[in-house]
This record gives sequence, C-alpha cells and structure tokens, in this order.
Amino acid sequence: GRDNWGGMGTTLVDSLSTLWLMGMKVEFWEARDWVRDHLSHDHVGAVSVFETTIRSLGGLLSAYDFTQDKAFLEKADDLGSRLSKAFHSPSGIPYSETTLNGDKSYNTVWHSKDAILSELGTLQLEFRYLAKVTGNNDYA
Repeated sequence: GRDNWGGMGTTLVDSLSTLWLMGMKVEFWEARDWVRDHLSHDHVGAVSVFETTIRSLGGLLSAYDFTQDKAFLEKADDLGSRLSKAFHSPSGIPYSETTLNGDKSYNTVWHSKDAILSELGTLQLEFRYLAKVTGNNDYA
C-alpha cells in the first residue's frame, strides 16, 4: 500500500466491500487493521477528486456502513475534509484535482475549462452519505 496513489492503499480500500460481501471476513478484518493502523493521507500530494472519491472515500464509507466500525468513519471524515477543498472554486463546481497534503486544487489541462457531468454527479453519493453519518452538513 505504499507505491501507487501515494500509499493510500487504494485497491485494498476499494475492495473492502467485496471482501465483506464474499464472506472473506478474516481478510476484511486484516484489511481493516491496515486501514486503522497505517492509512494516512498526510503525505499524499495531488489526486483525482473523482477517482479518490469513488474508490477511497466510497470504500471507507461502504465498509463503515457494513460494520459501523469507527476506524472507517474516522478515515473517511479525514479524507472527505481533504477532498472537499476541491469545491472551493469560484463556481462551486469542484476542481478535478486536489492535493491531500496541501491547499491546492485545480483542473487538469485536458478539461481546464469544462467539468465532466458524470464525475460531478457521482460525487454527491459519497459526500451526502458522509454528511449524514458525521453530522457535518458542510459535506452535503
């Protein structure tokens, strides 16, 4: 979990719900332990807001929904607060990239003047659920 995507364990986190649904509980709890003990976004630079939201934030939230384990909610809240900086744009439409360990958000060159509707729409699912389970309406 330290080589790609800044060591965010993206594949592991994205696979949590699959492990749970397939009844692979030993592997699920082992993955939870890694999330609880090692997952940190402090050293992660620029990420795709869309990809990180659907894979990492979504993975943490689905694992929390299945188990009510606070370790997942705490990591999701931390990641959500870092990703939410992307929404601080003049229009309120989120930038496509943000730095998790800083305050910079921007659009990539290939769509610097346009937003992708499918990306914007799907962000609502994770952020609205995060608002519900944390009680923080800033996410909604």
